[in-house]
Amino acid sequence: MYIGQFGANPWLKSSWLNNINMKQSNSAVSAALLQTQARTQPKAANRDRVELSGAYPYLPNRLQVLEVPEATPVESNLDLAADLRPASEKAYTEEDALMNQYMKQYRLNFIKDGDSFVLDTSKPVKLMTEGQVSQESLDAFRAELEKNGLGDEIDWRGVQEDFARMDIRFDNAESFETKADYLASRYAVLKDRIQTQYTGEKLEQEMQTLDSLYTKAKEEMANSYAANIGGFYEDMGQSGASADMRESVLSAIDSKADKYSAYLSENDIYAGITDPSKQWLKQDDGYMAAKLRESAAASSADAPSTQTVNESAPYSANDLAFAAVYAQGLSEQIEKPEWDTYAIKESDTDLGQYLAQQFQSLTGAMEDAGISDQLSNLLKDTFEPFIDKFLDALDAKIDHNRERVSNKPWQAGLIRTEYINRNDVYRAFAMFQLK
Repeated sequence: MYIGQFGANPWLKSSWLNNINMKQSNSAVSAALLQTQARTQPKAANRDRVELSGAYPYLPNRLQVLEVPEATPVESNLDLAADLRPASEKAYTEEDALMNQYMKQYRLNFIKDGDSFVLDTSKPVKLMTEGQVSQESLDAFRAELEKNGLGDEIDWRGVQEDFARMDIRFDNAESFETKADYLASRYAVLKDRIQTQYTGEKLEQEMQTLDSLYTKAKEEMANSYAANIGGFYEDMGQSGASADMRESVLSAIDSKADKYSAYLSENDIYAGITDPSKQWLKQDDGYMAAKLRESAAASSADAPSTQTVNESAPYSANDLAFAAVYAQGLSEQIEKPEWDTYAIKESDTDLGQYLAQQFQSLTGAMEDAGISDQLSNLLKDTFEPFIDKFLDALDAKIDHNRERVSNKPWQAGLIRTEYINRNDVYRAFAMFQLK
């Protein structure tokens, strides 16, 4: 590992911690870490070859180099830069929790400056990637935790960072319920800890901090879901879908948080940690939230999932999870339509049959998923507008064929230049439904 010292730089301003704009800040840090990993020799744990002046050209080059002897590298698959936070994974183990706590030593130091946070340039900057952590270092860190624990103070910065990637997009639509469960269970564990550990003014202050972070993360999920998934259905002619889905996301997360809190009040998930050397895990709220999800899921494996819905929040968490993945699939088809638009055809009947089969599959999938009638109707009403946009996308590909033939007339008659025959498509689609 190398430890670098940044000189003071009055032009460096970062609202990363305050605004939780992880992606923008992490891009620079990730670039540096990638250089670190690329320049590290195999099996040379804790040897960092990155030049901070290269990764941060606007900072003075005041890098102090410290060599660390080679050591046995750790075998670990914990991705600290992933979209899903480490503790949100279904199989979050003690080793994962240990690595997560170890890597907190290498967080950048920020100080509050008005309403934002700026990088504290007075302290050394320590860069470390997970692959550089030696087993010897990890064992020594474990021994310290076994002796001293994590302490009673809640790591609010860690909570804030872990709640920073709650947005739902087309490229992570399948993670909706995982993120919702993670946020709700983490909130339930922290709420229980605060109410158990504090009283009076301190309890009120800690709950205000928790509620603020929880509300901000929850609204990020709801707003991004509404803009991306809800916006897709709005584009498909389903007026009001975005607003309904936003309120439903907020309601679904709160419902999950209430259920996790209720489970905690009746079940002692801490009792299972009896080994004296593992008591520090009880102070790791991320680890305990993972244990809560695991325990609650096991106890309700045979029980049907229920959630109260209402007119302003008509969709359950199950509905929202299904709607997100379905929108993801249709959006991908529109963006990158996979259908042969080169071969010259006498009829587009086969395209109509293909779309009819897809609609039939949707109907079966909805029945298997047990979604609500309201969402089922919305998805069915979405399909015809989707067909129109899908055919538009195919015609756009044919436009490229036309341009190609215009530039190379000898290709005329070799590739398709006639637009999709929509009458053929819709006729075949309707006939397939009658079978």
